[in-house]
Amino acid sequence: MYGILDVIARKWALLIIAILGNEGCKGFNELYKELKGISPRTLSKNLKELAKHKLLIRKIVSSNPPRVKYCLSDDGWKLRESLIPLLIWVSERNGHSAEWCPIKMKAKHKI
Repeated sequence: MYGILDVIARKWALLIIAILGNEGCKGFNELYKELKGISPRTLSKNLKELAKHKLLIRKIVSSNPPRVKYCLSDDGWKLRESLIPLLIWVSERNGHSAEWCPIKMKAKHKI
C-alpha cells in the first residue's frame, strides 16, 4: 500500500493531474495519447492509485460499449492549485520557461 506522497511523486502522476485540470475529464485512450512515452500498464496503475487516494473520480459513461472517464476530484483540484506556486517559483529561477508547463494557470474547477 502506498501513501499519497508516494503516489503523487511518481513520474506521470502530476502530468495526469495537469492534463485533467487543463482539459477536463478524459478517457484512458485520450490520456494515453497525450502522455508520450507512458506504457498502458503504468497509466492504468497511476489512474488506480490516484482514484484510490481520491484525487481522481472514475466516471462510467453510459454508451455502447460503456466508457470510463477520469476527472479531478475536489482534492485533485486542490493539489493542482498548490502546484502553481511551485511552477512559478521554478520559472522565476530560470529552471524552466513557464511555457513548457502542462498546467494552465487559469483553468477552472469543474467536475
